Amino acid sequence: MVAMLGVEDLKKYLDSIGIRYMIVEVPEAATSGQASRSLGIGLERIAKTVVFKSDSGETLLVVVRADKKVDQGRLAKMLGYKKLRLATFEEVVEDTGYPPGGVPPVGHKKKLVVYVDSKLLGGDFYFVGGGDDKHLLEVSLREIAERGFALPLDVPVKSENNA
Repeated sequence: MVAMLGVEDLKKYLDSIGIRYMIVEVPEAATSGQASRSLGIGLERIAKTVVFKSDSGETLLVVVRADKKVDQGRLAKMLGYKKLRLATFEEVVEDTGYPPGGVPPVGHKKKLVVYVDSKLLGGDFYFVGGGDDKHLLEVSLREIAERGFALPLDVPVKSENNA
């Protein structure tokens, strides 16, 4: 069993890099829909961190608005891979340190490539995974990208209403 990181680990990391943030405890936040209902806000204010594995075994994270679904085929071509697949539960924990649904865009166990959808860089704060299924991190994804912790990318999505 791989040891998991938690909310306190995330707070320590964020404090160490000087990123402005707020962590909110909610009844449930393992999925974007649960986070939306728990906060009483729309999916457009929530971003999800999707963990992919490439055909060559690399792990990459993609942060997109919660009401979007990444077009894996187009993304793979854009990034020079033959194929991308969703990471398994075990792979997500092993690579990021966090459980699926709680993965933040920064502060992972391993150094990972993180892409943030350019559409999220307007300056608004978004709610993202906060380390587990009961916490959300409110953070500026623009600040994360500007500080070099994520790369901006026009992430291809399948449709406007698919979560």
